[in-house]
Amino acid sequence: MKPFRILSIEHLLDTPYLPVQKERVVLPNGKETDWFVTTGRDAAIVIPITTDGKILLQRAYKHGCRSVVTEFCAGIIEEGETPQEGARRELLEETGYSSRQIVKVGEFFANPTGATSAYLVFLALDCKKMGEPKLDDAEQIENFLVDNIAKAEEVFFHPQTKTSTAAMTALFLLKKHIVENVRKSM
Repeated sequence: MKPFRILSIEHLLDTPYLPVQKERVVLPNGKETDWFVTTGRDAAIVIPITTDGKILLQRAYKHGCRSVVTEFCAGIIEEGETPQEGARRELLEETGYSSRQIVKVGEFFANPTGATSAYLVFLALDCKKMGEPKLDDAEQIENFLVDNIAKAEEVFFHPQTKTSTAAMTALFLLKKHIVENVRKSM
């Protein structure tokens, strides 16, 4: 497979969370077309597990879909941060929890057709409540604990729960990570 050849790039929107550019490209068949791409930074999704084995979830208002969505803690990795640093910061800011151990369990693209950014999924182990969340003005987040992965699945798969592909993929990567670690220990 061949990547598209980029002839020109025009920056249409330059915002911190949604930079958009129009690219004039040549497709592998030789035809030219315009392609619109968001070029934002990668984001960390953090799956917090407390010292007593509970999983921290959150309900958050998301204006794009105009709904309250159940998901894991997540946010943009800031310039100059490592992905692990970004995950730690987002965990503390959105939940008030801190973790002694952050483990990357996977990575994926949410929109590979139209965006350059990826989601990096981290498992935050031995999380402890250190204080209150420090939310941005636009964030409305309610954190809550569930007893285990099975309970988290019940919440995510409940018919009335609205969630995201990112949260569901993170849940899948968590389960895959656990299965792989169980196999290693056998």
